[in-house]
Amino acid sequence: MRIPTPIQALSAAAALALLAGCSSGSAIAPHMSTPAGHHVQSMMGHVPAVVGPFAASKINYNTGKHFASFNACPATGTIEYVSDFNNSIISIYKGKFVGQAPCGQITSANGVINPQGMFVDSADHLWVADTGNGNVLEFKRGNNTAIKTYTDSTNGLNYAVDVTVYKSTVIATNIYNANTFIGSVSTWNKSTGALEGNFPNPNSAFDYFVTVQKNGTVYMDDNTLSVYSFTCPAGACTAETSVGATGFNFPGGLRSGPGEDLVLQDQSGSSGGAQLTYESFPGGPAQTCTVDSGADTVAFDMNKLHNHYFAADATNNRAVEVKYPSCAAIGTVPGNASGLPIGTAVDDPESL
Repeated sequence: MRIPTPIQALSAAAALALLAGCSSGSAIAPHMSTPAGHHVQSMMGHVPAVVGPFAASKINYNTGKHFASFNACPATGTIEYVSDFNNSIISIYKGKFVGQAPCGQITSANGVINPQGMFVDSADHLWVADTGNGNVLEFKRGNNTAIKTYTDSTNGLNYAVDVTVYKSTVIATNIYNANTFIGSVSTWNKSTGALEGNFPNPNSAFDYFVTVQKNGTVYMDDNTLSVYSFTCPAGACTAETSVGATGFNFPGGLRSGPGEDLVLQDQSGSSGGAQLTYESFPGGPAQTCTVDSGADTVAFDMNKLHNHYFAADATNNRAVEVKYPSCAAIGTVPGNASGLPIGTAVDDPESL
């Protein structure tokens, strides 16, 4: 079951605003679990969650306060992180997805509010786009307290939705700014935390997910169904150039796969589920498989040691594991009560 094409191209935020405008009577837009001091009345119904229209209907900001943080996860071996936007939780799992409960959780008690995209670097540090706080958090493995916070207050609050790291530079995408409603890319010095630049979307659109390749090429998608490439040497990003990727209905996560293929997830694939496309840009040809039939799977990460792929299924409140590149099913883990999984990250432990 898919919604009509004109609405598929909308961002989740615009889709919710449209639904609110079409309903009878007064419509009250949901509001963020926003930290004290931040003022978001200018959002006017926009929701900074990068999910398709089906998953957007499950957004609920008042479900996570009763969860307690803990960490009983192993110090070595493969672990996976899954962000839960609704509950302000990052759940941690060990090994393959076989229906197990989390071995640890980072919660709002640790300062996490509405997390989305995540990344694990070569030092096994977890990086989190902490959307509700408008910043990026860095955690050591096994530590529930962030060791550093990266903030970009250019033009006011910027809602970070994804993050990656390249050498000494932290790169985050902001779905939009609370005052301008334009997406942007933020860069910081990894060591000092100093902001190095803010780079607005060239089409004044919403920025979504981001990945970086070994040669420093950065890829980003946005709500115009475009994929851009650019570089950010020393935090100074070049102009974002369209790579000509088309044919998807709602942009999802991005990753650089084995062989530096650009891997893109379509949250609302034309075959009736989340579709995974991988190709080398420029050129191709692109290859596609279905990750999760009947679901709007959002962001993902890859275990390059075993070629396994882990994705957040916001529609069905779970996370899924499949083989790459075949998309053959391996297993799932359930989400938290009333949860909305959006991001995943894998600690191989290898550099992603």
